[in-house]
Amino acid sequence: MSSYNPLLLLSYAGIAGLWVGAQVIDIPYVANLMLLVTSILYAACHWSLTLREEQALARGESPPKEKDENGNEKESDDDEE
Repeated sequence: MSSYNPLLLLSYAGIAGLWVGAQVIDIPYVANLMLLVTSILYAACHWSLTLREEQALARGESPPKEKDENGNEKESDDDEE
């Protein structure tokens, strides 16, 4: 269920970097605020969607079908009967 998300890693690095960087160097208030809020919101939204999917699976709902590059539903290996 986990996947490699470079933007999430960048978000974590941005949060840590801004918190530490603001103590060491002067960062303009507006830039610091916008970057920090954006990073926190991105990470929170990512984990919110992950939690939503995990709860749906725990309730017994089927996961959403993946789509290929043409927008058609992919055939999954476990659909064999």
